[in-house]
This record gives sequence, C-alpha cells and structure tokens, in this order.
Amino acid sequence: MGIRGTGTSELTFNDCVVGDDDVVGKVNEGFKIAMEALNLGRIAVASVTLGLAEAALIEALEWIRNRRAFDQPLSEFEWIQFQLADMMAYIETIRSTVYDAALRLDRKYEDYYAHASMAKLTAVLLGMDVIRRAVQLTGAYGVWSNSKLNRIYRDAKLMEIGEGTNEVQRMVIYKWLSKYLG
Repeated sequence: MGIRGTGTSELTFNDCVVGDDDVVGKVNEGFKIAMEALNLGRIAVASVTLGLAEAALIEALEWIRNRRAFDQPLSEFEWIQFQLADMMAYIETIRSTVYDAALRLDRKYEDYYAHASMAKLTAVLLGMDVIRRAVQLTGAYGVWSNSKLNRIYRDAKLMEIGEGTNEVQRMVIYKWLSKYLG
C-alpha cells in the first residue's frame, strides 16, 4: 500500500544453525535488545510521520496558492485558513514530542521508552489528520493515484502500524502512567 521504496520482504530460514559467537548481545537478553530497537524505531516512525505531514502541508499550500473559487483565491476563505492553521499547530506539536523523545533517548533517561511511545502516538494521530486535511483541501488532486499527496497518505498509513500499533503505544503509555497512580 505504501513505503514502496523500501525493500521489505519475508525471509525464511530453513535448517539454519547459529553458533554462540553469532548471538547478538547476551544469551537470554534478546527481548531486551528487541525492545530497545523498537523504542528507537518508534522515535524514527514519529520522525518520518513529521516529515510526511510537513510534505502534505507544503503540497496543500502550493495547491491553494494556485486556485481560485468564486472569483477569489482559496487562501481568502476563512475555513481554509483555519484548516491550515490547525495543520501547522499539529505539525509543531509533533515536532516538540519527537524532539523531546529523542533528547530523552540521548540523555539516557530511564523513562524515554514511554516518551518514544507518546511521540509515535501523537505523531501518527496528528500527522494522519494533517495529511487527511491536505487531501481534503486539494480535492480530486489529493486522491489522484499519481499525486504526491496520494503517496504521502499511503505511506503515512503504515506509520500507524509499524513499531507497534496505536493500541500498543497506549498500553505502554498507560503502564508507565500507572506507576504514578499509586
């Protein structure tokens, strides 16, 4: 559906033998290593979503600059102005949560994993809304199969699933939050 530029595929190993020297990390600590990779991946997915949302806003702005309705530029319609304002506010909210999660990772804060989940969840929820609005604002162009917005929308859909669904992020966040509920 999306992310067609990646080489994602299924791998199958038959009769594969792995020696002790080939183990990544320490024996019986594979889950911990996998979770660290997922937490880093969540920040990456949030970052990708930020970029997709920004690209969608740029596409919508370009479209709106070049279109008129009822003898006036689209940009003069208050509803369109409000849509663009919301989109920009959402993008900056995404940026803040992504940067905060990355900073917490860099500083090795113990709870950075929860902030990685919050960044991913926030980015996906708000980013998909920005992209949906961009498609809506551009009308038929946004859904045309060869439009950049169509590709952005399809690519962004995977961000809701990759590195853990929105529901998984909510579970991680609540588990972290429940420590403070006593």
